[in-house]
Amino acid sequence: MSDGIDLTELRQGFREVLSAEAGPERVRRHVHEGGAFDRDLAGTIAGLGWSALGVAEADGGLGLGLPALAVLYEELGRGPACLPLMTTLLVIDALKDAPDSVRGRWLPPLMSGDLFAALALDVGLSAGERVTGRAVHVLHGDAAGLFLLSATDGRHLLVPREAAGLTVLPTALVDRTRGAASLDLSDTPVLPVPVDGAALRRHTALALACDSVGGADAILEKTVEYLKIRTQFGQPIGGFQALKHRTANHKLRLESARALVDLAVRGDGDGQRVLALAHLARAHAVEAYVTIADDAVQLHGGIGFTWEHECHHYLKRAWLNRALFGGEDVALDAAAALLTEDVA
Repeated sequence: MSDGIDLTELRQGFREVLSAEAGPERVRRHVHEGGAFDRDLAGTIAGLGWSALGVAEADGGLGLGLPALAVLYEELGRGPACLPLMTTLLVIDALKDAPDSVRGRWLPPLMSGDLFAALALDVGLSAGERVTGRAVHVLHGDAAGLFLLSATDGRHLLVPREAAGLTVLPTALVDRTRGAASLDLSDTPVLPVPVDGAALRRHTALALACDSVGGADAILEKTVEYLKIRTQFGQPIGGFQALKHRTANHKLRLESARALVDLAVRGDGDGQRVLALAHLARAHAVEAYVTIADDAVQLHGGIGFTWEHECHHYLKRAWLNRALFGGEDVALDAAAALLTEDVA
């Protein structure tokens, strides 16, 4: 179905909703008030069916595929939206190969917004139907009612929040638009599910890449607009050649990242190469985001250094994107290993 959807119109729809329901003032208010996520916004997007975007039509979803999800991730990153939606969509997609009974049990509440999910990669767990182990810094683990654990031994395990022996310890993040938790499992019963591990890692990398492109685009736009209205020596500072060059370089950096991400989302080639490309896209997009968000603080001058200014929301999100799911170095190492194997 995704082949027939107009992604430009889809993007416009996402942007209109998020501009109205998750604008800068609402993000700022949520950040200062705290809380796991913006519950009102979560209710809005649940009613619009965004959680069902990538679910097969046979399972009650919209069946729009990765290109549509990529647009959604990018628009969520522009906010930046205070929602546990990225990890939920990742887990939903990972369950597409699960037995009917598993999909029938978990997909409806995940699609309806009644339940959110979190993903933890490379978790060291004991073997067997009951496991012991620990996962730290699990993105949106504080808000999740279901966890998908990708174990270091290749297993993929579903664990509901109420499972015996599972302790969820919410942890604070510098990026206050998102939450996290540490999971302690002690002889906890788990449900093994078949998951395409390579596809899950590709999707995860692309989700972070798209979030980064969206955030970088938004903060660069805001910075350029500020340079047009901030005056010094009787003229807008955006007219100064040095600042023109800096913003032009950032625009080139952003468009380079966007082009690589778009190529990775299309996924031309075999499985190993598309996974390597996704890792490269993630690393390049996140690096662009960090660089642009960091300089945005500088370009906003004194006001950009204040804690309340939205520059910090983007900068902290960018740095967290760099560290998530193993971090930038792990992504680059994985890409190098995959491409080396492909050449050998």
